[in-house]
Amino acid sequence: MKYEPSRLEIFLTKFAFLLCGKSVYKAFADRLPHKGNERMLDFGCGMGTVAFYVAKKLPDGQLTCLDISVRWLNACRKTLRSYRNVILLLWNSRLLAKESFDAAYCHFVLHDIPESELESVIPELAGSLKPGGVLVFREPLQDTEKISVIKRLLEQNRLSHKDSRITDIPLMGNALESVYIKQ
Repeated sequence: MKYEPSRLEIFLTKFAFLLCGKSVYKAFADRLPHKGNERMLDFGCGMGTVAFYVAKKLPDGQLTCLDISVRWLNACRKTLRSYRNVILLLWNSRLLAKESFDAAYCHFVLHDIPESELESVIPELAGSLKPGGVLVFREPLQDTEKISVIKRLLEQNRLSHKDSRITDIPLMGNALESVYIKQ
């Protein structure tokens, strides 16, 4: 899967980040599990809207920002330029080391991945978590069929559902936030 955002999409994301950064992205980052020394993965980092807040919370940890787009990674590099605890990676399906992350998160990413690709992406993502590792996702609630596929694939890959909640996201609508733990 290859995707590069348009300039308009990057502009609109920057605008949303400036307008709603704290209420949307920081609020999500604040709910992620962390003590400050974890190795975390931002899967589908985009321009680093959530990573901007997560990197601050990992003074003794490391954040890996991963995306399929060179343009998004370049935008992310600019957003996170003041952080030294961040690694940027271009997605390759065999890129993630087994059991290397304490936690991973996906913010409005998984619903954009075709089901046929989710069948290889989710096992790779689950495999990158250490035992007891946490995966948190936030996805738009209107795509219930895709959410069902995501949940099924997570559970098939030894991730157990811990918690979920529905949130109202400014400019984005209702979203489902779910937390899964690797067995």
